[in-house]
Amino acid sequence: MKSSPKLNFAIRLILAIVLGAYMIRMAVGAGPLGVIIALLYGAVLFLLFGISFIQRVGKQASQLYMPADESIPLVPEYSVAEARVKQGNYPEAIDEYRKVIAEHPEDVYPHVRIAELAVEHLHDLKLAEAELLAAQAKAAQEDAVALTADRLADLYQNQLQDPQRGLDALRSVQGRLTSAKHVKLMEERIEFMQQLADGYQVPQPPKSIQLRKSRYRMHD
Repeated sequence: MKSSPKLNFAIRLILAIVLGAYMIRMAVGAGPLGVIIALLYGAVLFLLFGISFIQRVGKQASQLYMPADESIPLVPEYSVAEARVKQGNYPEAIDEYRKVIAEHPEDVYPHVRIAELAVEHLHDLKLAEAELLAAQAKAAQEDAVALTADRLADLYQNQLQDPQRGLDALRSVQGRLTSAKHVKLMEERIEFMQQLADGYQVPQPPKSIQLRKSRYRMHD
């Protein structure tokens, strides 16, 4: 069983006291030999306390230049999942993306990618909608918020022929956008979706979602 740092320190302190008392008795009246005994006791104290102190100070100093491991954000890798996509094994690709989600629950990109595979290859619109809603719920950065809302609007407009739901999806996140670029694009998309919801001719849906490759790795 691993001992605690406090227990280790207590044991070393007791050893230092006992050994110190013994060496003081030896040094009394020993003349020049007493100096040697004092030096030996100093060496023992260094071995008991000095090395651990130097290591602790060195660790703290190193963290000034290199952060601790827990402070470095992990970037999920999607290579295994995308390899399954290239092989045409879409269910296994989705399983691999599920593993990424389990390890990095804050990452929205795997949900978006599963939705793309569900529409393009599995023709499972319910799965696509569920994944995009999950991505939208956890999105925190503006890029992620805008992307997930836009993909939901695509799904409702082009695949489900329901522009009103697409309009609702866009409006639900409009207040979370603050950058001029995102605000402008969102206003334009909402205006267009409003026209469709009001009864304008809805364009024929494409055979698959028109992918707009993200410039971001979507982990908030």
